[in-house]
Amino acid sequence: MDAQEGDARFKATMQDFVSTYSLRAATTEDFKAMVEKHMAPNMDLDGNHRMDWFFREYVYGTDLPAYHFEGDATPSGDGWNLHIKLTQSGVPPAFKMLVPIYIELADGKVIHLGSANITGDTTMEKSLQLPKLSAAIKKVSINYNYDVLCTDK
Repeated sequence: MDAQEGDARFKATMQDFVSTYSLRAATTEDFKAMVEKHMAPNMDLDGNHRMDWFFREYVYGTDLPAYHFEGDATPSGDGWNLHIKLTQSGVPPAFKMLVPIYIELADGKVIHLGSANITGDTTMEKSLQLPKLSAAIKKVSINYNYDVLCTDK
């Protein structure tokens, strides 16, 4: 899901919530149900079309994950080899998050590659092949737009 699609989905969720509960009291659970109605498939980390994982962590809970990230991109034929290593710490074993991964190109363009699904105090590593891009990869990073409430290590 790109930024425009995410923004459009968020706006539709908020418009639906406001029109549904206009001049009525709404609870946190009402809001959660509305988010679940409009959620994107990649948000379904538990595979049950519910946002329990997110509300447990960021609405009802107080845990704040810390992230350490290493990303390396090297030219390879007509594309790029990308290697990432992401560590999530300071959270309980069931804490789940989608951590957005970005590449910044030498021409200044920033591309959201996708998100790493990570659970608990753990480290994940992954290598993947990217196609030829409009410019060289200058930097690989996470949370470029401060998409996730966290601390950086």
